[in-house]
Amino acid sequence: MLDEEDTMSERSYWQRMSRKRMSRRGILRASARAGVGAAGLALVGCGDDDDDQAVTQVQSQQQQDQPQAQQQAMQQQQQQAMQQDQADQAAQQQAAQQQAQEQTAQEQAEQQAAQQQAMVSDKKYGGYLIEQSANVYETYDAQRTVASPVLQVLARVQSKILRFAHPDTGVLEGDLAEAWELPDSTTVVLHLRDGVNWHSDGPGANHPAAAPGRALTTQDIVWNIDRQRNKLLESGEEAGNFGRSAYWGGVSSIDQADNSVTLNLVEPDATFVQGFANEFNLINQPELVGGTEDQYTEVDASKVIGTGPNILTRWDPGEGISAVRNPEFYGLPNKPYLDGWVWVQTFQDPNAYRIAFEQKQVDSMTDPDPNTILAIHDDLIDETYLTFQGVANTVAIFTPSNKAPWNDLRLTRAIDLATNRRQLIQQLHNGLGKVSGPVSWMQEAWAIPQEELETIPGYRVDKDADIEEARALWDAAGGPDLGQIDWVTSELWASRAAWSATPGIIAEMFNQAFGTDQFNGITKPYLEIIPSWIAKDFDPFFSWIPNIEIPDARADMIGAFTTGAGSNYWDVSDPYIDETLIAAKQELDYETAYQMVRDVQAYVMERGQFGRSICYNYIYPWIGYNYNKIEKKTDEEGWNFLAVSLQAMEHYLDLDDPSASDRQAPSPVPL
Repeated sequence: MLDEEDTMSERSYWQRMSRKRMSRRGILRASARAGVGAAGLALVGCGDDDDDQAVTQVQSQQQQDQPQAQQQAMQQQQQQAMQQDQADQAAQQQAAQQQAQEQTAQEQAEQQAAQQQAMVSDKKYGGYLIEQSANVYETYDAQRTVASPVLQVLARVQSKILRFAHPDTGVLEGDLAEAWELPDSTTVVLHLRDGVNWHSDGPGANHPAAAPGRALTTQDIVWNIDRQRNKLLESGEEAGNFGRSAYWGGVSSIDQADNSVTLNLVEPDATFVQGFANEFNLINQPELVGGTEDQYTEVDASKVIGTGPNILTRWDPGEGISAVRNPEFYGLPNKPYLDGWVWVQTFQDPNAYRIAFEQKQVDSMTDPDPNTILAIHDDLIDETYLTFQGVANTVAIFTPSNKAPWNDLRLTRAIDLATNRRQLIQQLHNGLGKVSGPVSWMQEAWAIPQEELETIPGYRVDKDADIEEARALWDAAGGPDLGQIDWVTSELWASRAAWSATPGIIAEMFNQAFGTDQFNGITKPYLEIIPSWIAKDFDPFFSWIPNIEIPDARADMIGAFTTGAGSNYWDVSDPYIDETLIAAKQELDYETAYQMVRDVQAYVMERGQFGRSICYNYIYPWIGYNYNKIEKKTDEEGWNFLAVSLQAMEHYLDLDDPSASDRQAPSPVPL
């Protein structure tokens, strides 16, 4: 749990980035190196009133004893002398500051180089990582997918404009853009990195439509943005499956000059720059992707080209995938560390997956049942380690409050109160999870702290009080007269052995809360569920909802609750919410924006979250062999947000570690 100081530190991360100031101690240290002491700084910076008065009195007495002409001459000389002294002092101060800045910059550069060298010396080169892959990929185009498995492949091959140096707090670093600046609240200037070229080898480079080996241009960036904000294919056909079209719709116009791209925003948006690093915002090559758009569901390696650290050499869904190191990668010196990646097909049988891990046919493993992973770790305690990470697919209950009878918010509020979030975490995830308010706990700088949630109706530890209030609302709104109510759990969720009982668990939870037998648990596929959300004609639902994509929560809240927003499946239209959230989005002062978002969270929770009842985000354990060195948040915590781009750069294998002695080396498809 974060104390108040830690929480404030997390909340102001971008303020620290944008307002870097040298501390007083730093100024004194730099000035001492430049030959200016603390006393000198005090004199140059400001005068002392008592000293000024004494000098004036002496000058006045001297002037009374001298002829007027001499007085004027002396005054002129004194004035010239003072001006010269001031000029000398200013020049000395400027020189001292310049020297201090140069020395500081040099020291910082030397320190950074030393850190990088130390980092490189600690990490080892070579080897291919082996992981399990998905069996089904609906597209090879990151801009038209809603599924993170596609990104697990593409983010190792393609680049973004910026990437997260720390995915959970949103700290950014350059990727295709080496630097960026915000000259005003509606302008973002991107300075592209020199020396970036599209892959010159591999199946994608060999495709007839590709332009292998050519330099990245500003027009490539513009094409990728325009394609999504206009939702238009090369043929001129409109496509509705550009998942980030609303984000890029915030750009009103684009200017290009030399090696820079200037984005002019529709309105001030303090969240916009962080969106560049969204793992879905990968950059396609216009020639290849534009030339194969009519085949976007036909997934194979020949349709993928990138500028990233790896080159895709095989992509056969259900069979295998492989990528090898890009020898011409533009990234930081000596990266990536791995020779490449090999994905094997998903193990349909959990026991087969476990056996493959124990025989080191794969280097890591996860399982919906935490007990499985913990048991494997106990058996291999000397060879493996665990990390725990939150799942960005938030678990929620949706009620269709846009239509009768659920548009009676007493019913929606009753459901929200009756949902036993902590019991579900215990039953389905062995207690590994934390309840989430309207903002997920993983968006830690914006979420309601856990200790405060415990006091809020619907989230209280004392569930009896919630149930009593829920039953009174249910009865008052005519809930018992609604007849049988089918409650949907996604087939994908219920297909997991550890969660197969979920439909019955949800039905029983509500039946017990309201003293009835009218709730029934059923399942449906997401192929039916998601279109019904878009059509705003859906059944009550429990399962995952779409990924949280960036740590800044403002965009998610706007998408869910503002009038006409694409993810506002409940037709919420409330002037207070609209005005407050839009103002928060435009607000550059974090503390002010944070309070606005907190106020809206309280407002919607008092109204049953308008049918968008966020329940929790669970935590799952990941197990890896000691030789498998992943980039982690802490020793025991993995990243809560998608961090494939970071892992592609930083992941390495220590094949000299004893745990690698009987590892089975993979065989990737070569270039």
